[in-house]
Amino acid sequence: MASYLHPGVYVEEIASGSRPIEGVATSTAAFVGITQRHSRHEPVLIGSVSDYMQLFGPILTSNDAMGLAVQSYYRNGGGAAYICPLSTNAVSGSKSFDDLTVTAIGEGPWSTHLYIKIDRVGSNDFDLEVGTRNAAGIFYPLESFEKVTLDPSLDSFAETMINGSSAYVTVVVAGTTLPALTGVNGGEGEVLENGEQTSPDATAFASFYAQTLRKIRAISIIVLPGQSWAADGSGNGIISETRAHCEKMKNRIVLIDTPENLELPNAGVVSTMSLPTSTYTALYYPWVGVTNPLYHPDKNPSVSPTVNVAPSAIAAGMWAKIDAKRGVWKAPAGVEAQVTGVSSLQFQVENLEQDQLNPLGVNCIRKFPNYGSVIWGARTLATKADPEWRYVPVRRTAIYIEDSIYNGIQWAVFEPNDDPLWSSLRANISAFMNGLFRAGAFQGQKSSDAYFVRCGLGDTMTQGDIDRGQVIVQVGFAPVKPAEFVIVRIQQKVGGE
Repeated sequence: MASYLHPGVYVEEIASGSRPIEGVATSTAAFVGITQRHSRHEPVLIGSVSDYMQLFGPILTSNDAMGLAVQSYYRNGGGAAYICPLSTNAVSGSKSFDDLTVTAIGEGPWSTHLYIKIDRVGSNDFDLEVGTRNAAGIFYPLESFEKVTLDPSLDSFAETMINGSSAYVTVVVAGTTLPALTGVNGGEGEVLENGEQTSPDATAFASFYAQTLRKIRAISIIVLPGQSWAADGSGNGIISETRAHCEKMKNRIVLIDTPENLELPNAGVVSTMSLPTSTYTALYYPWVGVTNPLYHPDKNPSVSPTVNVAPSAIAAGMWAKIDAKRGVWKAPAGVEAQVTGVSSLQFQVENLEQDQLNPLGVNCIRKFPNYGSVIWGARTLATKADPEWRYVPVRRTAIYIEDSIYNGIQWAVFEPNDDPLWSSLRANISAFMNGLFRAGAFQGQKSSDAYFVRCGLGDTMTQGDIDRGQVIVQVGFAPVKPAEFVIVRIQQKVGGE
């Protein structure tokens, strides 16, 4: 308490008691699985596809499911993402050329696609090129270093010129013997060998979720590049562990893929798959053809110009895009959800097929005149098992509210458990919910129809609850649900009516 010792005017600041609740991020994704490069890192936060390529790229093989997924995610509006490599026993590929040893930067199998080409240009120097091979087996360079020497007293010393400048390799010089020529005159070059890794099983994934990913609460979407749910109903252990993690955390959804080349023409095929019926899972179909990053009309003309990618990463990017533009309560589907970078759809879905797939929670990507390829579904896989949570935006809005309130009322822990605390909680949470109501997140023409916030003795708590140190707040909301079925009834007007 202030002391007043002399006559005068005293100015004091009084706390308002308002503690605004800030909304949490809703579209931070985690890409969990195999990276071709830097395979043993902890989760790394990135904000663009260039961030990914600097550490985990480039894409050197069409089997790089992680690289293709991240690329598709950012093409379709993705934002923040954690890359979570889960390879084990990975090493960096290397090769010795007499007294020169070249080693790939970053462990993993990517180095088996790197080739070194050496061409002698003088009695004491040589040119070194780092490159890869195209589909026809012909070498083409990614970077070059000219007139390199093995003399440490010269500025052209190999370790000085290459280490720190190359994006792909480092070198170590052990003597003065110049490396033998390799891959000259258009030859294929020498591969960097022994880039190995072992893919983890479902048990390793479970350990990763328990020890690492549960600590990153900002994650709200999980994508599993390279994993798909089996067509015969046998499932997928890694997807099942991820689903269990999401159900335990209750603040994230895993996006599931079907196997490539699997067509879903009717409900019978979907039923055979025995998909998980969880409100924390969503499935998109079909696979999408995109530009192949390996294709080049001059350097690599014989490779296919397109490659199929799983739709989960595309959907994750679209979720982020719609969240930023309209809010998490807007279904990430419809003509606004036009897929970017699509050259083809592996299977065409028409009304007849979607009549079968939509009730089972399969979100289809379809092609429409004037709009191109769009996501035409916004359901979780709980569409039949738990219809209250059948819509993706309803589940995600609930997650958003729960996490925002969880973070926003931490100040209340250890406060006196009496009416001033309850009143403050009601006021702060109501202000947050009213902001969502005004933004269009809820049904109802007035706030009392849209949400309620209750907290108090005899209302949400008994004296026994208070004696146990519990403050119980009950929050309800009327979620906006997507207009899946827009029905236009046309009636012929009869004269005189």
